[in-house]
Amino acid sequence: MMPFTPIHLGFAIFVFSILPFLDPIALLIGTVIIDLEPIFYLITGIGQMHGIMHSTLGVIVFFIPTSFFSWLCYRLFKLERYLPKFNIYISLLSAILGLISHVFFDAVLYPEIMFFYPFSKQTGLLYELIPFSAVYWILGVMSILGSIILGIRYYVRFRRQKNKTKINNNTVNLNDNI
Repeated sequence: MMPFTPIHLGFAIFVFSILPFLDPIALLIGTVIIDLEPIFYLITGIGQMHGIMHSTLGVIVFFIPTSFFSWLCYRLFKLERYLPKFNIYISLLSAILGLISHVFFDAVLYPEIMFFYPFSKQTGLLYELIPFSAVYWILGVMSILGSIILGIRYYVRFRRQKNKTKINNNTVNLNDNI
């Protein structure tokens, strides 16, 4: 049974909520991009559902393109207005975290995953380390908690900016009267 790919986003949401200096776009892309492999398999029948891209090799192959896509998103959508300023080193680290989390959670769910490929071809090293239903529960809770933390963080930030604007407007008005 294949997991619903977006459930992997819960990891990225939670990690960014507690480590807000990370690149959220690279984290988000990193948690799902590896599933291009099973999509390719389902469309073409070539390869495996969880082949070598669901491994250390997949992390090595995808971490630079993931950071590149993040950089493109920052440039195209001017995300620096809302998110931490783009930093290539932070983006690469974020991409690696997202990619490793995907491979880890899938390795727990599927016996065919060669987690340490190309260093080892052994499969099933992490299989059933955590019960199948617990993986979904963990990622779901991470998504909810991360969303709550981010909501609170952005609400507080919005309130501070609103109060700062109000104080600055009052100062301008006082100076006008003098």
